[in-house]
Amino acid sequence: MRILAMADLHGSADRLRPLKGADVDLIVFCGDLHNLEPPDRMRTVAEALAALGPPVLIVPGNMDPKETAPKVWKDAGLLMVHRDFRVLGDAGFVGFGGMVARDARRLSDPNRFYFADEDVYRSLTRLWGRISGFRRRVVLTHQPPRDTRDLIHGGERGGSAGLRRFVEEAVPDLLLCGHIHEDRGEGKIGSTRVVNVGELRRGYAAVIDLEGEITVEWIEP
Repeated sequence: MRILAMADLHGSADRLRPLKGADVDLIVFCGDLHNLEPPDRMRTVAEALAALGPPVLIVPGNMDPKETAPKVWKDAGLLMVHRDFRVLGDAGFVGFGGMVARDARRLSDPNRFYFADEDVYRSLTRLWGRISGFRRRVVLTHQPPRDTRDLIHGGERGGSAGLRRFVEEAVPDLLLCGHIHEDRGEGKIGSTRVVNVGELRRGYAAVIDLEGEITVEWIEP
């Protein structure tokens, strides 16, 4: 299985055109397809993503409107795996989108995907048994795990501690994420490959091959 992995388009639908016809079996989008734009603009972007051809698994980012994105994506044919799982062939996928809010007051925002670290850990742990027996086990998130591909300008870390705890315990084969635009690249937590796929708004993405040893081919502007 070959996966086109993307994140952080932030509404820039024109960046999708060069990817049409890519030789992949599946598209994974790791959040921030939108930039809090109104629903009519969201529909245009979601339909452009669906029009690339292969099935699309998507988790929300912190800039995808919580009140409207799920319906827009469903109508466009995108498959949201936030707090959910999917099985395709011999690969299982679990997902958790959004970001951890350090200020607990932000958790009550009705239109943003903000969560507590413990919620991330518990949700993924609950889902893990649904895919743990498959040959390939893949986790889809928006935010990276703490201390892996989460370095912000200035040296601060922007990853989720709950996600890292889950990865250390479950040991998935692969974690795909985005969110921290400036730390695109690969890392490892034990034997788990962690790939921050980069900011598609600037033309970055990756093709992941799950056959044999997992390989990553970078797409650059």
